[in-house]
Amino acid sequence: QNGATMAAPLRQKLELFLIVLFTLFAFASYSKYTASTAWIQWTTLVIFLGFTYTFDVSFTDESSFIFDPDADNWRRKTEAGKMQ
Repeated sequence: QNGATMAAPLRQKLELFLIVLFTLFAFASYSKYTASTAWIQWTTLVIFLGFTYTFDVSFTDESSFIFDPDADNWRRKTEAGKMQ
């Protein structure tokens, strides 16, 4: 296997580790006896990381997501697939 397919699981494990770590930070920084809002900041970071992880798992497979903003290139690729 090449390095790109091996890096994706490592990257996803790192993302999950950060989500769990920052979730623990969010719970640890919450206290109903203080007026601290640090838990909101940690929770916001966890939400952003959660959406990043969801995008990573959903769309960054080597065969499922191709970023090509040029419509002519996309048209050539899809028409070439129909002819085969």
